[in-house]
Amino acid sequence: MSSKLSCLVYIEVKEGRAQDQIDLYNDIKPLVLAEPGCIKYELKRIKGSDTKFLLIEEWTSQEALDAHDATPHMIDADSKSPSFRVKPAEVVEVVDV
Repeated sequence: MSSKLSCLVYIEVKEGRAQDQIDLYNDIKPLVLAEPGCIKYELKRIKGSDTKFLLIEEWTSQEALDAHDATPHMIDADSKSPSFRVKPAEVVEVVDV
């Protein structure tokens, strides 16, 4: 049985590259929100930091999230992000209790 899940994605960018992360997010946000099963897709800057972000995603099911990861816009975004990120994003998947 599929159940709703959320992803908390910790992102750290290189000094002076925050706008690259913001621009990439703004470019793909409408595409992600239009995907079947996407409930929420929000980028937040961590208070007091110019280089740290938290991406909050909510999906109707694991299948919807898996399909999201395989979309052309996410594959393209994943190919661009190493140029401005300190390290790969850290993803924590959580479910309601």
